[in-house]
Amino acid sequence: MRSFERGRRHESLEKNIARIAYAYGFSAAPVTLSRKQLSSVPDGVDAKTGAALALMHAEDTGAVQRWGVARHGQGSVVSFSVTGTRHPVAHAIVLKAALAIAELAGSADLSVSISSIGDLESRKRFTRELTNFFRKNHESLSPEMRHLAAKDPDAAYRELLKTGDPLRERAPRSIDYLSEASRKTMLATLTLLESVGIPYVMNPRLMAYPGVNAELVFAIEGTGKDGARVTVASGGRFDEYAKRAKANTAAVAISVEVNKRVDCEEMAEAPACFVVHVGDAAKLKTFAVVEALWRAHIAVGQAILAENLRDQIQKGGGVRARYLGIIGQREALDGTVIVRNTGTQIQTVLPAEKLGGYVSRGHRD
Repeated sequence: MRSFERGRRHESLEKNIARIAYAYGFSAAPVTLSRKQLSSVPDGVDAKTGAALALMHAEDTGAVQRWGVARHGQGSVVSFSVTGTRHPVAHAIVLKAALAIAELAGSADLSVSISSIGDLESRKRFTRELTNFFRKNHESLSPEMRHLAAKDPDAAYRELLKTGDPLRERAPRSIDYLSEASRKTMLATLTLLESVGIPYVMNPRLMAYPGVNAELVFAIEGTGKDGARVTVASGGRFDEYAKRAKANTAAVAISVEVNKRVDCEEMAEAPACFVVHVGDAAKLKTFAVVEALWRAHIAVGQAILAENLRDQIQKGGGVRARYLGIIGQREALDGTVIVRNTGTQIQTVLPAEKLGGYVSRGHRD
């Protein structure tokens, strides 16, 4: 059993999911995605992508971060979205949340795959290359594929990916036709993922849907109890789709499969610790501190997307956190955290690895 499950066997899966969601900033009540909302997404998309898109059609609570759950067969799909920002930190937030839920649900040896289809300019370049590719390989295609390639090269390419046709390995790759702006977007995201400890591999053959996906595409693979490798989560940027859904002009989302029915709930308890940051280095360090706390079964909150320290501290006070964990530039460099008791205002400086024990002892007093 995974380390963060030990000692919490009496807690429901829903409660653990709620704690993880809250830790990554999804503090609003989860949305229960209805069949009507799921049916509103474009035909042909997979269930995980469909759930992510349906979340954008859900009633807008005004939250930048939203999450929800949808029924899928005998299991569920839990989705997370961040709207209103194109900062790469949003990608890390949804990936961290999805990785944690996938691990909690029983997947092992998790790995993140990432690709880019680029902006509109990039996609036009790629489609031209696909058209030329199918023309050159006309004789290698079945009659059905010839017709599809002539009508819709992107759809024909997706069919190659679905069927595992050997021809796909010779097909163009979207990452080779990115505009300068799209290359910068991809590199900024990869740099940030490395900085917050999310290992990844580039996979240029990830499935993408024109008119749905924009720029980046994500997937998480894991090993199930039967030993098979499966895609347990998928997502990416959905800016253009979100704009059409009137959700926002910028959106990143991911959905993760859970092999049982879950009814997600809002976290009921106040966080024991609320982590705030000052500066970019401290923002990145916050991810490690937050993860260490929720793995220690401590309810933790943060405001990674915020830039203003005063707003972060006010938010920490508003959720009645007993402690504030403050990370500045110096703390980020020397691996410490300033811990402030919000009741007494007494502060102390601790090594980051001792924060969990300190908060846990104090929270039980």
